[in-house]
Amino acid sequence: MIRVATVLLHLVIAIVVALALLTVWQGALLGGLAAGFGEAARLLFLFMDIGLGVWLVLLIVGAVRGWRGVFLTAVIGAALNLLTVLVVGFVQQGAVAWEFLSFAAAAGVAFLVGAAVSGIIVPRLVKPTTASESRP
Repeated sequence: MIRVATVLLHLVIAIVVALALLTVWQGALLGGLAAGFGEAARLLFLFMDIGLGVWLVLLIVGAVRGWRGVFLTAVIGAALNLLTVLVVGFVQQGAVAWEFLSFAAAAGVAFLVGAAVSGIIVPRLVKPTTASESRP
């Protein structure tokens, strides 16, 4: 149960922080936080979906140990996501889709900050139980 809570907390904190950062940035560009939030959600879930999925799978299978592990797996997810956007740009447009890459990079940076924050906060919120504590 602790493992599920840990994974969910990492995911929720990373997404909330990334959405907050992207909302402020996009709100400044678009002239309002409401429009900024809509664009932030679009950027994060449309241009960082592969990275979030890879990171979540790595968290679930237990490839993560400590803050560095959380952040390293987030970097792997963001890099794979950027590579995917690059390939899709070539397939769809026959060239580098710089606009798509900039969207993916912005979402990736916000996600990496969110993952770093989750890597710092979650271990303080979820304390692992020892075998002797879990026995009745």
